[in-house]
Amino acid sequence: MKKIHIYFILAMLFAGVFSCKDNDDFSTLHELTADEIAEIERQAYIADSIKNHIDADLILDYTFDVVVSASLYDGGSLPIDIAQIAAAFGISEAELLSGIAGESGAPEIKGFAIDSTTHLDYGSASTTGSPWGHWWDARGDVTEWASETDLAMTFCEFDYEAGEFYIGQFPGRLVAGQTIVVMEALKYNDIRVVVRIAINATEAGQINASVVSTQDLSISVTPKSVYDADALKFDLDKVLSDLGVGSMEDVSFIGVNADGSYNQETVTGNGFWYDFSGFVGSWGDDAAVYTNYGDFEADEVSIGQYPDHLAEGQEITIKYGFLANNKIVMLNITITVTGYVDPETAPEGDPEALVIDIELTKPYTDDYASVTADIRETLRNAFKMTTYQIHQAINSGELKLYQGEVSETEPSYTADAPGYWLKADGTIGEWAESKVWCSIGHNETDLYVYGGNHPGNAVAGDVVTTTLIATYNGGSVTINITFTITEGAPTEVEKSYDVSETFNVDFAAAYVDVTDVLTESFQLTAAEIIDAISNQTLVFEGINVDGSVYVDGEGNVAQTANYPGHWFNAEGNVTTWGESPVFYSELQNDGSGLQFALGHHPENAKVGDTTTIKQIAKLNGKQVTFTFNLTIAE
Repeated sequence: MKKIHIYFILAMLFAGVFSCKDNDDFSTLHELTADEIAEIERQAYIADSIKNHIDADLILDYTFDVVVSASLYDGGSLPIDIAQIAAAFGISEAELLSGIAGESGAPEIKGFAIDSTTHLDYGSASTTGSPWGHWWDARGDVTEWASETDLAMTFCEFDYEAGEFYIGQFPGRLVAGQTIVVMEALKYNDIRVVVRIAINATEAGQINASVVSTQDLSISVTPKSVYDADALKFDLDKVLSDLGVGSMEDVSFIGVNADGSYNQETVTGNGFWYDFSGFVGSWGDDAAVYTNYGDFEADEVSIGQYPDHLAEGQEITIKYGFLANNKIVMLNITITVTGYVDPETAPEGDPEALVIDIELTKPYTDDYASVTADIRETLRNAFKMTTYQIHQAINSGELKLYQGEVSETEPSYTADAPGYWLKADGTIGEWAESKVWCSIGHNETDLYVYGGNHPGNAVAGDVVTTTLIATYNGGSVTINITFTITEGAPTEVEKSYDVSETFNVDFAAAYVDVTDVLTESFQLTAAEIIDAISNQTLVFEGINVDGSVYVDGEGNVAQTANYPGHWFNAEGNVTTWGESPVFYSELQNDGSGLQFALGHHPENAKVGDTTTIKQIAKLNGKQVTFTFNLTIAE
């Protein structure tokens, strides 16, 4: 239909040239002659040629595969023919690279781009912050990272030191099977060179590497209520030999999906969560166990579990692989869940009715941070059970917790079970009407009362008194609690670290473990801090050199890397991805603990770069200031 309309319009335009002398009757549609049709087709061909023409003296064509990621900007490096470009310009390769970098005295080489839909020039050398490189939309037209109309899909950044492009993606936007053709370009004098790259989005897990060896390993674990991992040894020397690498720093990590494909998106640091079928899954209700590397010795991997998800008698086989040089060494790991070996002996005698008075005091906070009081020995002596047996009784619901007095009615908990939100008079309330909450916390080795204030209803000076009664195995414990909310003056802790990271081109990080620092400073468990990160109640600030907190356009504390984290420029000020970032710092959960991942932008950083960055973590009415003195080494 479109071509017919073109023919008709062009026919009217050229009617004066090809009109028949004897045809003065315009009441009927003119029938085109063969010559007229030929001329129309010639004009259409010219129009198409103009549109499809690429104004270039040299076109270099490449293809590049990017593995689709929902959360990472990852891609890879693509070397280009620097020698051929330099020859086209009539200069040396060194002059070409220095010209692209914009060095003083170098040839004036202009970087630009060409939109795929129009083949028109996009004059700016960069929309990525690198000397030469651009963000691209789905059509292959230049766009900006933050564009809300022409969504950024992929990017190319040229590394003038390595003579290659780093090609990455905007997380969560590429679709497997999608191809985006982009045209990065250079001009020197009147000579134009185009680097045309067909970027193919591939399904995560599409790895063509072969499994060159397999290690069959096994480990027995007991069900836990914490994320703490167990160490499992493997043959490190054989892994390095089979992969042809010198150290595990040259290795990436893979897991196996349910369809047999490989998963490369590590979520526990260097590992994965697995479901009960043994395939890579995600943290949550279906999670069983996780892997990681780097927590223990060099020849050990971590095997952890989701709290309270495993049970005695279960057996799960997972695959955890090491990838390098297009080779894979696969660890087949069989995890057997055995019964808990209780290290305690239950107190002797008959169950008792005991009474304990507890004073809980905490500064007011605008979150759900808690304070704790140990009641382990009191419960053991009252119920004549071990800590583990009481822990299991809480899980099963056999231990019951009442407020005020014991009732024949089954308790209906309004806070973390077993526990309650409490109104100002100490009686049970719902969240919206209460001042504080109190619950019994438990794991295999600990039993404690913990509680916190309602961020909206409580104020400094509030005092709530209540009585909770725990019953189990014929015994009881009456817990008289006085809960006082004080002024919320946070405790401030400062920590400084010197970090040397090896220069790399794939955003690899150096790690600093801060589990003990944060748990001691916030007076919370690692699991509680990890939960605060998951629900983003942990406040994480990036600090500029002048001491100001980085905020967004609306004045809110903001992240510029993966939450919680920031990009920093060469001076140590917080910046964004599109504004020449050099260093990044992210607080990460490795499954059982907390660590900072500190890395650099391969296009903007170089060996010898140093800077000092600062970030502040706030939780539970306290804050920890982290200062990192960063150096990029060979």
